[in-house]
Amino acid sequence: MNDIHQVIGDLVHRDRTSSKVNFGHALLVGGARGMTGAITISGRACLRIGAGLVTVGVPECCWQVVANADPHYMTWPLPNDERGKLLKNASRSILNKNARFNCLALGPGLGRSDANNQIVSELYQKWNGPMVVDADALFALSTNKQWIDLATCGPRLLTPHSTEWERLCGLHANEREQQEQAVVRLTRTASEHGRELVIVLKGPGTFVSDGHLTFRNTTGNPSMAVGGSGDCLTGIIAAMICQDLSAIQAARCGVYLHGLAGDLAHDELRSPSTLATDLIHYLPNAFRLLANPIP
Repeated sequence: MNDIHQVIGDLVHRDRTSSKVNFGHALLVGGARGMTGAITISGRACLRIGAGLVTVGVPECCWQVVANADPHYMTWPLPNDERGKLLKNASRSILNKNARFNCLALGPGLGRSDANNQIVSELYQKWNGPMVVDADALFALSTNKQWIDLATCGPRLLTPHSTEWERLCGLHANEREQQEQAVVRLTRTASEHGRELVIVLKGPGTFVSDGHLTFRNTTGNPSMAVGGSGDCLTGIIAAMICQDLSAIQAARCGVYLHGLAGDLAHDELRSPSTLATDLIHYLPNAFRLLANPIP
């Protein structure tokens, strides 16, 4: 696998004749009434990492809030119930637009409901292309005990923290070493059955594996332990996939860049908590540092 500096350098140095269509179209689906911040953060991060186009799919009841939060992404109102969460027929609408997008990221601020459990299972099974699964979409996926066997078309990239991974693999969040072993075991099993699965087990020393390659991240700090940090990572990874990185490359480089932005923010702000918006603000600095490393 290419060195991180080389991969990031390739993303930074673009051909002069390029247009937005060369850098992919990401679809991010999430949000619910009262939980619009997470999907907004994901959309902003996805744009900052260089996806050519970003569409944010949210419940119709809150699409104007999300649209007003940032003028740079497009918004797609999806059908919602009386509680402000997606209706189960939203999955049909999303699948009908499959060909328009290079990557689907699902979960930030999605909320929990029976309908969302069905939506996530159907999209995980049928979405024909790369898919990043995070936050409440991971909870929804964990309600299907056969989740490992669902996906048949396209790479699947899961980004759980230890508690979310506990629900998916059955090992307690405190059993970090065993959880990491389960990451390798399950991703390798998926590979042996012809399915591409990458898991990013978040936390100090975030652990990334596709069953063959494994990486332990060395960037990041405790100031990043704040709501929205993971939503930012979801947008970063989706944008990298849109720019033709493989799932394992996008995971490894995305985690490293995300942590480096957090380190730069903490070094300058000296705050006990680095907000997700701070991470997005420092991503260009992290890009420059990786693309032009100090000798």
